[in-house]
Amino acid sequence: MKLEHIYSWFTLFIVLLIVTNVLGRYFFDLRFDFAVDISWQLYAMLIMLGSSYALSKGSHIRTDVYYKVLSERRKAAINLFSYIFLFFPAFSILTYCSFFDTAKSIEMNERSSATMEQFIIWPMKIGITLGLVLLLIQGLIETKKCIKCLRS
Repeated sequence: MKLEHIYSWFTLFIVLLIVTNVLGRYFFDLRFDFAVDISWQLYAMLIMLGSSYALSKGSHIRTDVYYKVLSERRKAAINLFSYIFLFFPAFSILTYCSFFDTAKSIEMNERSSATMEQFIIWPMKIGITLGLVLLLIQGLIETKKCIKCLRS
């Protein structure tokens, strides 16, 4: 199964969870507090795990309107500069902090205070940290592509 399909099913599950909660609350006077906690945790993991995939497919947002008219070598030079001086420092620090925050969360069995259910939130933090690690790995791959383009 392709990664796109897994991502799509994951998204559909979150949507169904939210819709079930809303319909149950408004039409049947049923509250599913777990759906509130679980949906935002799954959404956070969805965003972080999908970011490295988006980077690999080139579907991230470019803010430079002139970028599309540049030669491949110039694009590679700009990207290489961006990865080395912007991407890696920022995401390395974020991953470092996330790793220790996740470890602390697991150690204390951290729980959500959003609802009375108080679900554990360390699985979400593991997903976020894993997403950051995958993003750094994909950044290394993209950096290697830039270097290869500049050498050719």
